Amino acid sequence: MTELITHEQIGDACHITLNRPEIGNLISNPMAGDLIEMFKAAETSSKLIVFRGAGDDFCIGREGGRPPADQKPTALELRERTTEPALRLYAAFRDCKIPIIGVVQGRALGVGCSLAALCDLTLASDKSRYSFPEMKHDLPPALAMSALLDKVSPKAIAYMVYSTDEIEAGEAKEMGIISRIVAASYLESEVSRISDFMLDRSSASLIAVKEYLRSAPSMNPTAFADFASNLLANVLASK
Repeated sequence: MTELITHEQIGDACHITLNRPEIGNLISNPMAGDLIEMFKAAETSSKLIVFRGAGDDFCIGREGGRPPADQKPTALELRERTTEPALRLYAAFRDCKIPIIGVVQGRALGVGCSLAALCDLTLASDKSRYSFPEMKHDLPPALAMSALLDKVSPKAIAYMVYSTDEIEAGEAKEMGIISRIVAASYLESEVSRISDFMLDRSSASLIAVKEYLRSAPSMNPTAFADFASNLLANVLASK
């Protein structure tokens, strides 16, 4: 049977790939659980993670996010079956100790768009596209909004959610969803260039950058200055 998620250790980098190209790399709840475990394992064996989707698309959404029409689960059951698996996955991206490089080609829709934003560094093809189509089904993508809220302005989120428009890579970069746009034919070489440079740095330096960017934005100026000083001192002391 084909693995739904593949992972390969190449030197100090763990390459994790959604492997359902025939259906746009939809993510199921079991796959979300597997991803979380892969991230935990990578923290102990790798300096960084390279995360991507196989085939033409990055990820076009989530599989099994709604219960069958003939079932009427309670709100508590819905939380455990529908909302919590996604929130645990989003938390795994944020809390992973090592940096995650996202590689986006084709479409990143719904949860796929959220994961593109949650990667620490996201390199994207100039042919990539992004949207939140949930409101077409009269469902507010509250979970996706929670993933983006500290990265994308509320105005930009509101536009994507209310319009359901598919935006191009340039708009996604302006909004803060992705880091850099690369011509599709050069995407892999750019991923190699960036990851090779990062792999030449110490784990302490790589982790310090992730910790700072994750925590400092919620601090006051004095606190984020002190945090910067402490992180740098710790890295220098480790050399």
